[in-house]
Amino acid sequence: MRYSEHDAYIIQRGGRRSSSRRRGGARRSAGILISVLLLLTAAICLLVVFLPRNGNKSVGASATADAKTYYFLCTAETEDKTQSLVSAKNTMDRGGAGYVYNDGKYRIIAAVYNRESDVKTLVTINADSFYFSLGLPGGNYASGDKAVLDYLTGEWFDAVSDAATELERGNITESAAEYAVMRAVDKLHGLAENAKSSKLKSAILSYAYELPQSQTVLSYIRYVHVRYVVGAISALN
Repeated sequence: MRYSEHDAYIIQRGGRRSSSRRRGGARRSAGILISVLLLLTAAICLLVVFLPRNGNKSVGASATADAKTYYFLCTAETEDKTQSLVSAKNTMDRGGAGYVYNDGKYRIIAAVYNRESDVKTLVTINADSFYFSLGLPGGNYASGDKAVLDYLTGEWFDAVSDAATELERGNITESAAEYAVMRAVDKLHGLAENAKSSKLKSAILSYAYELPQSQTVLSYIRYVHVRYVVGAISALN
């Protein structure tokens, strides 16, 4: 190979050896660059292939929820509408929820519990009282629905129950009890915004905590407790 004065290489002592070394280094550099480019191309191809699949998976994500049973302490049962309203008012005046549940007969609910042993004990010390149960079905739920149910049946249920219990015992003030319940309801509403089930979303969002007008704070907190649980059960059954 001949070199002219216009060649890019500078010929030093031992010209051909030096030129060979330079060309070898250039080839190695080019090889490394090509390898890097090939790796980047392969990585991009993998992203294009797998990212859409991951995205679709997250949209349709679901999870299994366990069935839950709730027990409702009742003070009266009647088929007469007027009598049901009178009984509901009497229950409210005694600090109960006074929620009228209709399953062919009007049942006046005083409170809701997640343990049968608790409601059985109360039935033994409250004359003419009785209880019945309703269940939230288990199974696969969309992730947004399961988030609502997990909070409703867990932290939310306990927070509202504790507020009513502590207020009745005189351990907290009415304002503190209301504040705790309002915060819990606000969080429940926030989760319900992302619910996939339109019935579940409607059951939660169609009702909000309002300042009680015709009943005590204790009675109203228990009413809220019962209403949300019954609403969710009705929506999913």
